[in-house]
Amino acid sequence: MQGYDTIPTELEKACAREPIHLLGTVQPHGFLIVAQVADGRVVQVSSGIARHWPGLTAEAMLGTPLLDWIERGPPFDTLGLDALPPVQPMALPWRARFERTAPAQQQASDDWECIGHRLGEVAVLEWLPQTTSAERLRAEGREFADIASLIARLRRADRIDTFLDDCAKVVRGFTGFDRVMIYRFLPDGSGAVIAEQCGAHCEQRFVGLRFPASDIPAQARELYLTNRLRVLADVEATPDTLVPPLLPDGAPLDQSHCLLRGLSPVHLSYLRNMGVRATLTMSIVIDAKLWGMIACHHHTPKSPPHHVRAALRQLCELTAEVATMRIETLTKLEGLDQRLAMGNLLSQFHQSLLKGEDIAVLLRQRLPDFLHAFRANTLGVYLNSTHWIGGPGRRHQPARQTLTEVLARLDRTGHAPGVLLWDDLLTPGQHRIDALPEAAGMLLAHRFEDHPIFCFATRPEVVQLVRWAGEPVKEQVCDEPGGRVRLEPRRSFAEWRQQVRGRSEPWTDIESEGLKSLLQILAEVHKLRVNRTLHEKLHWRAHHDQLTGLYNRRTMEDEVTRRLQDGQYDAALMLLDLDHFKNINDAYGHATGDQVLLQFGRRLGAVVRDCDLLARLGGDEFMLLFQIDHPDAATALMFGERLHQTVTRPFDINGQQLRMSVSVGIALPPAHGRTVGELLRRADLALYHAKASGRSRSSVFDFSMESDQLDQYLLERDLGEAIEQDELSLVFQPKVDLATCRVVGMEALVRWNHPTRGPMPPAVFIPLAERSDQIVRIDRWVMRHALQAQARWRDQGLPPLPVSINLSMADILSTDVVEYLGALLDEFNMPGDTLEIEVTESAVMRELARTRSVLAAFNTRGIGTTLDDFGTGFSSLSYLRQLPLQSIKIDQSFTLSMLQDANAETLTEAIVAMGVALKMLVVAEGVETAQQMNWLMEHGCHLGQGFFFSPPVSGDDIHGVIQDIELRLAAAHPGIH
Repeated sequence: MQGYDTIPTELEKACAREPIHLLGTVQPHGFLIVAQVADGRVVQVSSGIARHWPGLTAEAMLGTPLLDWIERGPPFDTLGLDALPPVQPMALPWRARFERTAPAQQQASDDWECIGHRLGEVAVLEWLPQTTSAERLRAEGREFADIASLIARLRRADRIDTFLDDCAKVVRGFTGFDRVMIYRFLPDGSGAVIAEQCGAHCEQRFVGLRFPASDIPAQARELYLTNRLRVLADVEATPDTLVPPLLPDGAPLDQSHCLLRGLSPVHLSYLRNMGVRATLTMSIVIDAKLWGMIACHHHTPKSPPHHVRAALRQLCELTAEVATMRIETLTKLEGLDQRLAMGNLLSQFHQSLLKGEDIAVLLRQRLPDFLHAFRANTLGVYLNSTHWIGGPGRRHQPARQTLTEVLARLDRTGHAPGVLLWDDLLTPGQHRIDALPEAAGMLLAHRFEDHPIFCFATRPEVVQLVRWAGEPVKEQVCDEPGGRVRLEPRRSFAEWRQQVRGRSEPWTDIESEGLKSLLQILAEVHKLRVNRTLHEKLHWRAHHDQLTGLYNRRTMEDEVTRRLQDGQYDAALMLLDLDHFKNINDAYGHATGDQVLLQFGRRLGAVVRDCDLLARLGGDEFMLLFQIDHPDAATALMFGERLHQTVTRPFDINGQQLRMSVSVGIALPPAHGRTVGELLRRADLALYHAKASGRSRSSVFDFSMESDQLDQYLLERDLGEAIEQDELSLVFQPKVDLATCRVVGMEALVRWNHPTRGPMPPAVFIPLAERSDQIVRIDRWVMRHALQAQARWRDQGLPPLPVSINLSMADILSTDVVEYLGALLDEFNMPGDTLEIEVTESAVMRELARTRSVLAAFNTRGIGTTLDDFGTGFSSLSYLRQLPLQSIKIDQSFTLSMLQDANAETLTEAIVAMGVALKMLVVAEGVETAQQMNWLMEHGCHLGQGFFFSPPVSGDDIHGVIQDIELRLAAAHPGIH
């Protein structure tokens, strides 16, 4: 660790904030005098003036006229202090009058040169030693000739690297410094040595290497824009101070333009670690920006004379001039092809859009061209309804979510169009784009219309290998007092290679302008299309359904009327209605319902012909005018079957499989009407008949339907009043444990006693309730009265038996069935296991996920669940395992036929075996004979229910019936206990 300089931690931390132009120190090889411009009196001097001016002290000069101490020579013998330049110090032929204090030293004043500049109300004069020997003058002449030759040669340079190498070589020659480097600043603040020339005893070390931005802090770079020439004659020399430290106004002297300005301890330590004893640096400024520097290093103390400094200034200005011309020329040449290619691409794209091509389709077609033009791997557009992203770049989100994340980067408060760019999104501390994990760079053009619109391009990471002059890390010196640290780089300036990640190639102005133009083209074309198609859209909306795009009722009726008036009766008018569509809206929301309607409309469109007319009349009702050369019912019904097939495949809505069916009503002109009104009314009657007949079927109008419709309407009205009029009642049918011949439960069944028609069969009023959406009210009535009956039996001291109640699909899809039933249990203070819920297999298969959720919630309350009518639908072991069921009930059709039909017997046996294997309770309904009971017992069925045991009876009679059943079965099976 020997040979390295150290600095206190506090000083190292303060380096970046240090006011380096206000240090108040002066290099000791010269001296400084500050005088008031107004009266010419000396107000400040450097403390070392006494060392250079024999017999003079700093205090003796303060307050005296400046002209007492200097002699102004021609042509500036009359130049006033107020005429001095305010920025770059100028050489003055003024002589220090050493003879005032030391008469023998008059000749010594010729060994000093004076430079001066004005700083507000004061003038600053600096005195530097100079050599005036004949040999030195001859050398100066040769060096100036070299510089003149260099300038002529460099002005013809055709390569920037050759030019810079020549500059460094000539500078080293006429300055005599060991090492001359040309250093260029990079966009990130760091710098790179791009040319280096060394003397005979010095090796080339730094060309091609980078130096971190912290080597030259921001305030130093700002100062170097104005103080373009800087000299340090001796790193090891102790600097002089200013006497007094402050100017008369109490401010420190601003030494921004002083050639003798002292350096900070941090900078001095840095130079020591590099092995430098003296430096000479000159700024290269291009377009008012610090482009780079010429840095000269020497291993011994060295102070360049005025002619060297002047030549270096001239050379730096030439370097800036040639570099600017060369860089601009190359940039323009390189950019010309890119600009032309970008312009042609955008022009072709614009012309294609004006021809009416779809924006997204055209973007997809021209995507390779755009990616090549922008050197990108992703292109995205957010323009009104166009949300599009393309390219091979990896994406974690769909286009809309990705564009939303990009949109969040815009400042929504400002509305000016512009372009934002990033090339370091994957570097630590940057806010990367989560949806585009490969994006290290992004170019984002934006405009604000009624809302923000934008397009963007991204680039992947480009891993760079950067060569640094020393590893940029600090090394703590633990045994040093005050917590001293070594200045970067710590150990040496030897080459250290770093892999830089997280950045992309930088974006060019041409790419920025191109993306801005692309967005402008898209915005203008969009506006043009909006204005051009507004009338077309209004006309379309007046004649089409907004959801499905099919004809609307008005357009359809007008077209059918026109055809009928022309005597065109070669068609069948069909009304189509989706069965149980209201349940979809109630359970999944209208958005899902709209998607079902949209898909249904598309399926219908796929089966109709161009000569047919299809419309959506409203809700879930569609109308089709099907062309038939010779209309008849058989042909219409045959096509109706094709319409039913359109819904056999489930509707996939956001991953949810929904099964639907459709009912169709058909009217044939002219037999069923000669006007659209008559045909619609009669097709509607046929549709009602199809639904009343069980749905999922087609029906052709018959005149008898007009009287049937009135009867159905009246019956539906009466059913709506049945609950309020107390016309409903419950009956109970026992369930028998076949192994013990004991009654272990019962099923509650609803009955309707019509006031004028008498008892109505459930097969009549239950489907009517489902069609008229009154089934939920009936379900809730059954729940309440079943629990009310159990509470009454409990209060009478009768033994508790679980009661099964049937739950409709509509109630499963309702939002509050679980909460409603839970509230009833609490109201009657009954445990959950006093109830069982039965759901049909066909209902479960229509809404498997919803049913599973509801049944699980019932189980949580202790309520048992049973799958009813098992075997009549899509019996499957896979879905049985998915459902939270405790029992399955074999449909009575199997029980009634299993002893006469071998196939039915085999299926029944398989169902029992499946239930047993799944550890479910198996219930057989429809048991009407002792033989059926015995067969079920022998094959492992657990429970039986049917007229063999008892028909459904009232709640008052059920417990007496239970006693009779158990006595009768005990007598018939004396060995069973």
